[in-house]
Amino acid sequence: MTYDGAGFIVVQHLAPNQTSMLTELLGRASKLAVETIEDGVLMQRNHVYVCPPNAVLSLEGDTIRLLAPGGLRPEMPIDAFFRSLADNRGIKAMGVVMSGTGTDGTFGLAAIKAAGGITFVQEPTTAKFDGMPRSARNSGAADFCLAPEAIADEILRVSSHPYLQPAIEPAHMQDHMGSLGVLLKGKFGIDLAHYKPNTIERRIQRRMAVHRIERFEQYVRLCQTNANELADLQKDLLINVTSFFRDKDPFDVLKNDILPRLIEGKQETDVIRIWVPGCSSGEEAYSIAMCLVELLDEKGLAIRVQIFGTDLDADAVQQARRGVYPHNIVADVSNERLRRFFVKTEDGNYQIIRRIRDMVLFSIQNISRDPPFSKLDLISCRNLLMYLQSGIQKKVLRILHYALNPAGFLMLGHSESVGDAAELFGLIDRNNKIYSAKHVSLPAIELGPRARSPAAAPQERPTFAAARPTLSLAHLADRKILEQYAPPGVVINDAMDIVYFRGQSDRYLQQPSGVATHNILRLARPELHATLKSTIERVSATNELVTVVAQVKTDGLGLSPFTLIVQPIVEPETKARCVLVLFKDGVDERLMPTAAVAAISDGTSDSAGALSQELALTKEYLQSTIEDVERANEDLQSANEELQSSNEELQSSNEELETSQEELQSTNEELVTLNDELQSRMIDLSTSNDDLHNLLLGVDRAIVIVGLDLRIRRFTHAAEKLLNLLPSDLGRSASQLNSFLGGFGVEAVIADAIKNLATVERDLQATDGRWYSLRIMPYRTLDLMIRGAVISVIDIDLSKRRTDLSAAVVEYAAEGLAAIQHPLMILDGNRAVIWVNDLYF
Repeated sequence: MTYDGAGFIVVQHLAPNQTSMLTELLGRASKLAVETIEDGVLMQRNHVYVCPPNAVLSLEGDTIRLLAPGGLRPEMPIDAFFRSLADNRGIKAMGVVMSGTGTDGTFGLAAIKAAGGITFVQEPTTAKFDGMPRSARNSGAADFCLAPEAIADEILRVSSHPYLQPAIEPAHMQDHMGSLGVLLKGKFGIDLAHYKPNTIERRIQRRMAVHRIERFEQYVRLCQTNANELADLQKDLLINVTSFFRDKDPFDVLKNDILPRLIEGKQETDVIRIWVPGCSSGEEAYSIAMCLVELLDEKGLAIRVQIFGTDLDADAVQQARRGVYPHNIVADVSNERLRRFFVKTEDGNYQIIRRIRDMVLFSIQNISRDPPFSKLDLISCRNLLMYLQSGIQKKVLRILHYALNPAGFLMLGHSESVGDAAELFGLIDRNNKIYSAKHVSLPAIELGPRARSPAAAPQERPTFAAARPTLSLAHLADRKILEQYAPPGVVINDAMDIVYFRGQSDRYLQQPSGVATHNILRLARPELHATLKSTIERVSATNELVTVVAQVKTDGLGLSPFTLIVQPIVEPETKARCVLVLFKDGVDERLMPTAAVAAISDGTSDSAGALSQELALTKEYLQSTIEDVERANEDLQSANEELQSSNEELQSSNEELETSQEELQSTNEELVTLNDELQSRMIDLSTSNDDLHNLLLGVDRAIVIVGLDLRIRRFTHAAEKLLNLLPSDLGRSASQLNSFLGGFGVEAVIADAIKNLATVERDLQATDGRWYSLRIMPYRTLDLMIRGAVISVIDIDLSKRRTDLSAAVVEYAAEGLAAIQHPLMILDGNRAVIWVNDLYF
């Protein structure tokens, strides 16, 4: 294969002292230049680079770094290189996992996929050792699962897809993005409007490359007709990639600085509460739990810990609840922590111990819509905000601030910050992005109902970042003309509060001393109060434009006439009624009657007339004020009567609340008691399960327990070996046993034993050629209820064959040995007598 533009790096599993011949072998088979990697080599196109043994690879730009393992753990060299490749190349990375044992490469492929790269796995049936390809395929990290020759062809095809070409312009995607957004929101409750458009577009283009699609409308049609592809796209958008103790430095600061500060203020009766939103498959939540347990054990404290892990992906949450992880975690978890906090299962995986598992509660949650937790000491929200748009980021930060205790801690990812919410959080560690919550009161946060299902969400078209409007030359000219020639004015609402200022209105309006206000009557100069108030009330009553002539004091203490124009308007979006108030210098004779203009002119010709008019205005203002005070007194009297009535109702409600409080306290006591009882029963159940587990391990007889539905519930270790059972067979039909019992039809016999409450015993020859005694008896509970059946299989091959041999010898002796005239004795393999003739005695 030749492709002008790709470099190939091959990483093998080799013993530290093993000499690799792969470079020579590939050099003979390939037309490309093949060389063994040396530290600092510059990666070139159409070259194949082979990793030497006992080394860990990383990429720095186009330079390949060869690191001695040292403190690193070389058990997973492929994972280590794939992670470096994902960080360095992003969407340009391709990962291929071929034949090999173990699970190396699985986590690395997930990292490449999360970075936008393409992943390949060899079809396990074509591999000599299928452990690695099977693990990678089952993890869901592989985009393609193909035979080796097909992988080469697919790499060539994907390399020429527009997804990998620079400066791709996805403008045509916006025309059809709404349809795809409706599908995702209706099926999974994901609102694309919350995510950054570039992230969404690249993820969709990646799925298009996987399906050999170049036009976006074709991909939308695929999602409309293929539910599996829509689910795969949803998983790609959620970007579920994490690991234990991801980014070592933040966890060091967390354990050595942050967690000790949390513990200092806690009593042993308190609870440490932590939230990990976007927890994915649970590694980060468990990592924090391990750090806390280590710290509490060092200090000899027994403070209860409660950690909440939430995520939008139901499959990831389910995996987190299981708490079982592949062998690959040895690259991220130290040997000491593996021994202390994990139990190795028989299939080589690692399972979280009960103590850590009981600290963490996992649930499905949409952080921007569902109610948050409260009274938290720490929130670790890493690498979640970076995918959200700025508006939803601010909302999420307000939610996180609400959830934290005063001075609680927030930990973000390296590429994230509190941004526009700096008033809510104080910086503690700039490098590791750790903040503390400030004591700031916020208004209520609007959240949708948690119980609302995605299918019930309104089918609305998601909105995306709008393009910046273009400001034409004509609009710019209009704006400048309005600024220079239009009269100043304000827009007020029904409460007479100013909602918008236009132009320089300081000649007519001034901010008074005291508390800041937007009320136009308080801002207006005293000589304008009466005229302004009456004119606005008139416009509100008639809903018509009103124009009047008024006067305002100038700098020389004289009165200067102006035209007051008051006009009703309606706010376009909310349809709320508003009033536009304009202050136009001078008297506009076109708008005013001649008599009014003449009166103003005469009044301004002499000072006596000006004083007279000012006195008249003052009198009118005082009269208006008196009327306002009288109306206010009437309103206050009416309000006082309503308050007295409300006070009586509140007293009655208070008595009811006190009664309800007593009932709630009683109920709470019952719940506490019930919770204690459940805790005790959980301890007993845990002890019983441990006893049963050890009992089943110690029994050397093959025993299988099935339920009333004839599905396998438990089996002993001996049954696992004899009957070729696997842990994954739990929950499967008992017909699994027929493959060993030789088509015995065990299901029908089990059903008869349960129905007739009878024990069935049969001797039969299994597929391994040996004889076994099969015993089936009903499963009875302590209260004598039937809950299934118990199947035991006992090896009777030796005794069966001994009995058959005895019968054969007796028959042969009767026919052929009767003629022997001397004593004769026949022994079996264990030197037991099975036959003698009469002459022996």
